[in-house]
Amino acid sequence: MSTLEFMSVAAAADAGGFHPLAKSSLERRAREAGATFEERDGWLVPVSLPGEQEHLAHVGVADLSHLAKLEVRPAGEPVEGEGVVWYRISPKRALVLCAPALASSLRERLADRLVLDVTGALAIIAVAGPEADTVLRRITHLHTFPSGGEVAHVNAHVLRRGSGYWLVFAHELGHYLWEVVVDRAGALGGGPVGVDALGQDGQA
Repeated sequence: MSTLEFMSVAAAADAGGFHPLAKSSLERRAREAGATFEERDGWLVPVSLPGEQEHLAHVGVADLSHLAKLEVRPAGEPVEGEGVVWYRISPKRALVLCAPALASSLRERLADRLVLDVTGALAIIAVAGPEADTVLRRITHLHTFPSGGEVAHVNAHVLRRGSGYWLVFAHELGHYLWEVVVDRAGALGGGPVGVDALGQDGQA
């Protein structure tokens, strides 16, 4: 069962000459850093940034907020599949992250549960590269993953992705948290990178 579908970013459609385009709360900072953007799945996505390969040699910071985010209640059995990240927050709810193109089929597979599309409510920052662990240690006391807690004074969920991490948090705090993470990465020789600098699964 799915509800509140009118809140889904994917529900936006062209009308009367208007072409809706979703933007991350981190878009302004990426643009200031010289990002090149492309429209993908209804989102304006920062695909590349100057110096990103040099940054990734240390630690790269990317905006993955365009990924679909579904809250599932109750959590129940996890749904698996290529490109699907399942995070069990509690027995009562889970968070599923995936490429926008996979969201519709996932809703069908979860038809026996309540599914809320929270894509527009949550942002995702990826931290990837050899110094990703160092950055995390400097912004949070969390040390087991996946886990929820305080990250630079922001309530967030931290998911381990390969040798890096995804930080999932409220969109309205994106501007602040992006600045904090990029600052910590910069001290280690890293910095912002585009989504195409990461693998298809959002890992370096």
